[in-house]
Amino acid sequence: PGAVESLGAAGSPEAEASERLLRNLASGARGELAPMCAIFGGMAAQEVMKAASGKFMPLKQWLYFDAEECLPDDGKEALPPAETAPRGSRYDSQAAALGWSTQEQLGS
Repeated sequence: PGAVESLGAAGSPEAEASERLLRNLASGARGELAPMCAIFGGMAAQEVMKAASGKFMPLKQWLYFDAEECLPDDGKEALPPAETAPRGSRYDSQAAALGWSTQEQLGS
């Protein structure tokens, strides 16, 4: 069975959500959102400093960060390839995740 089918029965809400999640993850894999990079970089640096200094105990748990609601239409539909295609702009990585129409709204 495929990845989606192994997570839930075909047609079930779990399989539908998993298919949407996998599609959004794959379509935005080359995207990069600077605020999220800053948050995760700061958290990683803090944990490295804890481990290196030995003063505090580093976290030994998972962080689950769900930002699907940041996508246009809450990520319910896949963005067309033309909407995420690189244009040679400094905003290519952000548009890969959000789409050019959203990027242009952010820029104006």
